Amino acid sequence: MSTPPVSGTPHPLPEFPPGVTTEPPARPSAGKKVKKALGILLVAVVAFLAFGYFVQDDPSIAEAGNCVHNSGSSDKPKVAIVDCGAADADFKVLKVVRNTSDTKACESVEEVEAAYLEDSSDPFVLCLGKNH
Repeated sequence: MSTPPVSGTPHPLPEFPPGVTTEPPARPSAGKKVKKALGILLVAVVAFLAFGYFVQDDPSIAEAGNCVHNSGSSDKPKVAIVDCGAADADFKVLKVVRNTSDTKACESVEEVEAAYLEDSSDPFVLCLGKNH
């Protein structure tokens, strides 16, 4: 393999149109990086708080001792967690049984009045008693 001959004259540099530079773009300053990081953090915090606000009454996060209200019917319940002192606090959650679609899981629970089943990809049953 042969190497091409080297000429004694250098190749001319290409000419760029006016306004075009060959300098690399400026790197963002530390202040801009900090502002960007704080902006991302702020968005994450707002998203977390919004999520918490919108799921605070979701029955999927119910625990024993919470109270619930059914704004639907017995055939098509629409259950939400409410404050136990609220006028519409229909039932108190006596027990939560996760990973089941069988309301018979509540049969052994004392003072049970009803069972709420959420049959989803993560099913659960709420065993409900009267809210005194």
